[in-house]
Amino acid sequence: MFGFGKKKEKKPQSSAESATAETVLTEERRAELLHAVSVKQAEAADRTGEAQASVQEELGLAFYELGQKEDAITALEASLQAKKSIGPGYKTLLKLYNQKRAEAAKHNDEASLQLYMQKMDGLMQISKDVTRGVK
Repeated sequence: MFGFGKKKEKKPQSSAESATAETVLTEERRAELLHAVSVKQAEAADRTGEAQASVQEELGLAFYELGQKEDAITALEASLQAKKSIGPGYKTLLKLYNQKRAEAAKHNDEASLQLYMQKMDGLMQISKDVTRGVK
């Protein structure tokens, strides 16, 4: 009557649905991102404080979209050091840390595993601080 205990059948995805689920970086978009990265790097050098944090966050998100994970991590960490905030940069950095942690676990690299677990704990602390209004 209510469907309790019954498993739902999964519908097969059509090719159009799977294509939209995967975002493919076109050459045009890649060129736009590379141009944006060069502009943002120049802006980041000129700015300080919250303005720099915003530029660093945008830079990190562009690097992430380009697939340059290490550069994205560096830029997003710099952004959060300049200004603690929970936004797209925070979420992306958490995602990147989780990917790095999973890779370390897969390769049985205990040192890297601990490093990324500590970094994730630091992000959780930032979340608490922002929520409580602590600066």
